Amino acid sequence: MGVLHVLLLPILLASALYSASSPVVKLTSANFQKEVIESDDIWLVEFFAPWCGHCKQLAPEWEKAAKALKGIVKVGAVDMTTDQQVGAPYRVEGFPTIKFFGENKRSPLDYNSGRSAKEITSYALSQAEQIVQKRLGGKPSSSSSSGNSQGSQESVKDDDVIVLTDSNFEELVLKSKDMWLVEMYAPWCGHCKKLAPEWARAATQLKDSVKLGKLDATAETKTAQKYGVKGYPTIKIFPPGEKNNAEDYNGPREAEGIVRTALSKLDQYGVAPEIPQLVSAEVFKENCDKQVCIIAFLPHIYDSSSVERNRYIEVFQNVAKKTRGKPIRLMWAQAGDFLKLEQLLGLGMGYPAVAGISTQKTRYSVMKSAYNPTEIDTFITKTLSGSVPLIEYKELPKLSKVEPWDGQDHQPEVSQSEDL
Repeated sequence: MGVLHVLLLPILLASALYSASSPVVKLTSANFQKEVIESDDIWLVEFFAPWCGHCKQLAPEWEKAAKALKGIVKVGAVDMTTDQQVGAPYRVEGFPTIKFFGENKRSPLDYNSGRSAKEITSYALSQAEQIVQKRLGGKPSSSSSSGNSQGSQESVKDDDVIVLTDSNFEELVLKSKDMWLVEMYAPWCGHCKKLAPEWARAATQLKDSVKLGKLDATAETKTAQKYGVKGYPTIKIFPPGEKNNAEDYNGPREAEGIVRTALSKLDQYGVAPEIPQLVSAEVFKENCDKQVCIIAFLPHIYDSSSVERNRYIEVFQNVAKKTRGKPIRLMWAQAGDFLKLEQLLGLGMGYPAVAGISTQKTRYSVMKSAYNPTEIDTFITKTLSGSVPLIEYKELPKLSKVEPWDGQDHQPEVSQSEDL
């Protein structure tokens, strides 16, 4: 994946990388679903930004590869500055990002090989051979998986799907404050096998918002009978909070649709996302290690009140509702608790302040506009698409542990004088 550059060029350059006569197919929100997802063709797709230096370097090689692969593998490109929603489901965080859309279009493979036309075409042909061999019922050659960091297209880890049984169902699901989607399946069921990788992908995307579980209804018969399971898979929605009733899930069976439906239900239930307070290096690592983290630095409680602070946090929660499912985390910190971090980010001219940090890219951005839901949401969208200047840093300062806020106003110390 290429490194994000800090230069933002004029919008007039948006289509400069590939002309109308280019062998590279221009993919947009209007044609991506039909051309890529719903078609029988296999695709190599580049997600790019016109101002990105690495994208410019790749462009001539990408066109050579597209010309060489004509009639065999389709080669396309998505301009993320104009069609960000196309790349959103695929966690595009840097440019260029390249994905291979093979037989399982809902789970494209990451391309992590070289950037020359020869290397690109070699990878595409090896993947095409693998698909052909699979259709013939044979084993693909060992070389056909080269460049595929995820292995087989059907290999999906389900570490984030929670295994449920008669003995743990009440404790894990019914007593939980979280919202749950539970698949009740039979091991021999073909529809269940088809759902399994999609369920696993959805579980990973939703793990910070909604719990996904699976229960073998042929073995855990007590729970299956309680919820009237008569066919497989049967999917139930268990609302957040008290779970007196379960709702039937009749939504999509692919990962993106499952995620979309689950987050929509969560909003219907009126659940505000939890915004953790940054109080230690461990909390920072948990929230910022694998995704972009957006931090609101709020006025110190000495200079504020509990009412004002809760109002600031509520604004952040409202923004977080819109960002559910995106590769970001939101949290807040008390101004002054992490002075060296604030100095690195160039803060200190007034609070509240908002900054975005990508530890994977060692870059940050700072919001320059007012602290309100619209401006924060715009800042997050632009940060994820790379359309705001990003500043590189060498190393983050060490974060010491601080006391979490107790939810109260600051209580000044009262000195006691002795009676004379």
